[in-house]
Amino acid sequence: MNIFDDLRHALRSLRARGGTASFAVLTLGIGLAAAIAIFCVIDAVLLRALPYPQAERLVVIHEVADNGHSMALATPNYDDLAASLDQFDAIAFHNANSGLLRNGDNAIRAIIGFSGGDFFRALGIAPQLGRTFAAGEREPVAVIGHALWQNLLHGRADVLGQSLDIDGIPHIIIGVMPAGFAFPQETAVWTPMLDDPGTSRSAHNWQALARLRPGADLGQARLAANGLATNLKRRFGKDTDAVAFDLTPLGDAIAAPVRSALLLLAAGCAFLLLIAITNTTNLLLALNGSRSRELAVRAALGASGARLARQILFESLLIAASATLLALIAAAVAIKLLLQFAATSLPRTQEIHIGAGSIAISMLAALVIALIVTGAVVLSNRRQSVIGVLRESGRGQSPSKSHLRARALLLIGQTALTTVLLIGAGLLGRSFLALLAVDPGFATAGAVNVQVSQPWTRDAAVAATTARRYTELMSAFARLPGVNAVGGVSGLPLTDDGADGGFWDGSVTSPDKAPTPIGHAEFRVASADYFAASGIPLLRGRSFADSDRSDSEHVALISATAAHATWGERDPIGQRIQFGNMDGDMHILTIVGVVGDVHERQLERAPSGTIYVDLQQRPMVAAELNIVVRSTLATTALMSELRGSLQQLASGIPYSLRPLEEVRASALADRRFSLILLGAFASVALVLAIGGLYGLMAFAVGQREHEFALRQALGSSRSRIAKLVVGSGLRIGASGIGIGLIGALIGANTLRSLLFGVPASDPLTLIGVSLLLLITLLLACLLPARRACAVAPRDALI
Repeated sequence: MNIFDDLRHALRSLRARGGTASFAVLTLGIGLAAAIAIFCVIDAVLLRALPYPQAERLVVIHEVADNGHSMALATPNYDDLAASLDQFDAIAFHNANSGLLRNGDNAIRAIIGFSGGDFFRALGIAPQLGRTFAAGEREPVAVIGHALWQNLLHGRADVLGQSLDIDGIPHIIIGVMPAGFAFPQETAVWTPMLDDPGTSRSAHNWQALARLRPGADLGQARLAANGLATNLKRRFGKDTDAVAFDLTPLGDAIAAPVRSALLLLAAGCAFLLLIAITNTTNLLLALNGSRSRELAVRAALGASGARLARQILFESLLIAASATLLALIAAAVAIKLLLQFAATSLPRTQEIHIGAGSIAISMLAALVIALIVTGAVVLSNRRQSVIGVLRESGRGQSPSKSHLRARALLLIGQTALTTVLLIGAGLLGRSFLALLAVDPGFATAGAVNVQVSQPWTRDAAVAATTARRYTELMSAFARLPGVNAVGGVSGLPLTDDGADGGFWDGSVTSPDKAPTPIGHAEFRVASADYFAASGIPLLRGRSFADSDRSDSEHVALISATAAHATWGERDPIGQRIQFGNMDGDMHILTIVGVVGDVHERQLERAPSGTIYVDLQQRPMVAAELNIVVRSTLATTALMSELRGSLQQLASGIPYSLRPLEEVRASALADRRFSLILLGAFASVALVLAIGGLYGLMAFAVGQREHEFALRQALGSSRSRIAKLVVGSGLRIGASGIGIGLIGALIGANTLRSLLFGVPASDPLTLIGVSLLLLITLLLACLLPARRACAVAPRDALI
């Protein structure tokens, strides 16, 4: 017989057992779909080279504090790096902020990139149209992204030379970047830094990017940079708080925030795929076990072992190929859902797709899986003699012990892998619950966030006008029916939106020549009723008042943690500080109140403390204001009322609305993403484990019906037979659970960085998973046990 005959025979064989074959295709397809989807993400984010020429030469540079934490660069330190290190072919500093872009009557809010040095030359990307700005260029010019050109400027051919208003300042468009270029991610327009960046060596305001010279070694560049840091510390002492420079390949820096989570998901996918392969092998063993007599007869009639193995291989290939086709379709859908669900969490999302490489690897995986499954089945078959099979397959259909043993071993491995997956999902779930229990310091229920923005300006009069307009808008919101409190803040908690830094006593004349700070805190600008609207308690003193005007004594509120860290048990009320390195305002601030702590950055991080200044006195950094409206109305009704007011009172002001509860939900999005995916993998694995044990036990009971009938004829009770069946199933399950627990404990350290408030060897999770598996596996054994008990004793005589 030729290959086509083998293929036809394999198709007929699988069609005759369509239910089992379909289940094998489905389970293997699920495992492959998850693996393909996660592989595409990992390939784009962790493995694939960045879309820049010779991207391996790109590095990002940070300063390192004496506690080991990374910091952005201070401008003078950047200048010394650029002047001193000859390992760099090009170096640049940059930053990106949300800002207002306007062209004619069209206005949008977008990410604006500010840079200095050889920014575009360092990245090695040329514009599609026009030119980029050169190092040292300080003119109001702009290079726009391709998407902005198409959307805001409608792709007009005469775009070069047109005016684009960026945060109220007219810029001349000099270039358009090619489609797909956006560095940092989502940046829409780039402009040179126009303002003097200052001379403070402790004002960490810039990210730095460099391209190594051809042949330059990263290790040598690190040594040279750290030698410079040592010299700077020796020369400037307390004026600089950097003790070293950290140089990291750009690809590693971009992937760093999600690397651990993606590797965890990759491990979960690998486990799920192994479980699916194990399940498929078990199903094919069942198929071959049920036709062992047929195969034995064919062997007795002269069919060679290779001939029989080839038929099994074709059956395996058909199942694997069908599963791969199903997996590619499912993976394409999964990737679309993944990108919608985690668009803000994942970098390089535009590069995540199923490409030719993914398809080729999927086909190779299908071939390897088919070979593995075939090898397992053939190995099991070889352990049986033809005569033995023919003898066993006579009256009573006694089981093939080698088949049952092989399937039991596979099921033990499958249960062990399922145990590890469930423990991982359980630990992430417990961490998620622990984070939900953390008090963020503000109340999210019953409130809506209205974000309004105007162009940032250094003009104090314009900033004051913007603040007055915001105040009028908040007063209008306060008059709406059902509204209890309205207030605004420059950066909401949990959004990582806002500056932090050191503050001083009242003796500083310039932030560039400041002594050692007396404390460190987050810096926020707030209105008087922000604390009532956000549910932040006033612990001592007073809040801001209408009498706190720009021409009166400047005041501040401080959170409890910042106050205690600065003055210990001393009363902070009446203390005088300066906090001017955020907006250059060196007015002395008198502390008039102490408020509760909030988690400004992350729920995982303890509050570091915050200082709030009055919107009317320090409006400069509140061009973008987050207004919090607390009301007794339903959220949808409140948002409808707010939109009506905004359309009437805030024409020309870009705004957005969201329930305040979304702020906390967004802060947990990354963890929720990992938990849902790993939980889905674990749930599928559990279903496969239950199905696998049920299938094994049902097959074993079917093969042992004659034995059970004989046992009853010899006096065994039905309960004894039930215990025999259930006991054999639970022994298999318990063995797998035990091996899985050992594996989970060995690999516990890999999860430690992703956990919060839960030890990696959490006893509650380990016990809970073990009980869950034992109970579900027990249920999987009950139906086969009932079938075994239903065998009539007279069947032993047939």
